[in-house]
Amino acid sequence: MAVESFAGNPEFQRLIRLQTEAFARNTPYHSLELNDGTVIPGIIPVPQLRARLDRYPLPEDLRGKRVMDIGAASGWNSFECERRGAEVVAIDCVEYEELLAVKRLRGSKLEYAVVDIEEVTPERFGMFDYVLFFGVLYHLRHPLLGLEQVCSVTRDVAFIESYVIDDAPDPARCFMEFYETDELGGQIDNWCGPTTQCLVSMARAAGFPRVDFQYVDSRRGGAIACRRWEPVHPAPGIVPPFLCSAVNNRHNDIVFQPRKDEYMSLAFLSDEKLTKQDVLVEIDEYGIPAIFVVHHDAGYWQVNVKVPPGISPGDHEVRVGTRAGGFSDPVRIKMLPHGAERRYGQTPFVAREESVALPVFVRVENTMDRSVTFRGYRNESLACRFTHSDATLDLSKVQLTVDGNPWPLLSVERPEPGMWQVNARMKGLPAGSHELRLRTQRSGFSEPFVIQSDPVFDYSAAS
Repeated sequence: MAVESFAGNPEFQRLIRLQTEAFARNTPYHSLELNDGTVIPGIIPVPQLRARLDRYPLPEDLRGKRVMDIGAASGWNSFECERRGAEVVAIDCVEYEELLAVKRLRGSKLEYAVVDIEEVTPERFGMFDYVLFFGVLYHLRHPLLGLEQVCSVTRDVAFIESYVIDDAPDPARCFMEFYETDELGGQIDNWCGPTTQCLVSMARAAGFPRVDFQYVDSRRGGAIACRRWEPVHPAPGIVPPFLCSAVNNRHNDIVFQPRKDEYMSLAFLSDEKLTKQDVLVEIDEYGIPAIFVVHHDAGYWQVNVKVPPGISPGDHEVRVGTRAGGFSDPVRIKMLPHGAERRYGQTPFVAREESVALPVFVRVENTMDRSVTFRGYRNESLACRFTHSDATLDLSKVQLTVDGNPWPLLSVERPEPGMWQVNARMKGLPAGSHELRLRTQRSGFSEPFVIQSDPVFDYSAAS
């Protein structure tokens, strides 16, 4: 399918000039309706505005729902959503006087904010059941970041429309044109022209697990972006995956920081033959699209995902599922508050009254060479596999000590049913023999296990 750029198309240039001239005459961008049926004429007539909104599955009854209209312009979409009963927040990067005037004339209660897309955050505005993102993307210097901001405030569904440079999604043509100055319509705030496949793919990359292409009409492409997976109906006889771990692939711990480009790596067991399209990851109720799926020779599956935007500080549950088998039991990760340093992500151990048997070491090893000697390399870590009779474990329910002193843990994993594993970095351990012990929240300490430290550089001596 040939891709024809409209950046230099004479008809497109003519329409842009007409729009600019209308703005110069203070003509509203949207035609606007008053409560008595009066219509204030604008560049875009009401039937055209209504036809666009009708392309999306926006309910007629929006009572109890919150809607954000990003790029509200004159506000027709905002007022229409309010008419349907929604609580509406309308935003744009410049103030439209006609929106304020009609807001007064209609007795509207919608909230209006003049902000840039980078200022749209859940901390400032909260979360929304529906987000309208019409005619904004190609005006952004950082379009993927803009879509991430949209995702961060979307609780359920975002409706997206943008200028596009072709007429249907084509996986072989996932790219965008970049306009350095005024190549698109003579406007300096038109920065890019994506293909429809690029529009859909960027929405997924921004954190929406399901993105459905809707239409292309007059070089406007529409898509529906959902925060949740479609309902899963497990097939008879298919067992859900067994989730072993979910860790930060930079640090191998369970701590994540907001507004950083961080990725989560999940290890799981499944008897199915899987592709990337079969694997479903969730954090709390939100779906996350898989970036990479592989089956390792050791027998387990790995899936990597981008941590989606807008995840609040605190503990969160992560699951992995398949379309045929349903979802696993959860494991926990921790999202730090914005600006918090990683060292504040340590989860304290909370001891209870001893009432269960001691944990038993099954295997202790250096993950680099499977020995029990540690040399302080960057990627070196300790893996202690053990059995126990306590309840389900997390970082608050298991403690490792080295020579009687508590040692920080990276993560608690379940490598297989009935087996547990804790992971820790051993950097800074002085040369010599060291005694490890484990306890769970309701047990005493295990029998000791001795490891060796032969560091290539003795940090303790240097300090």
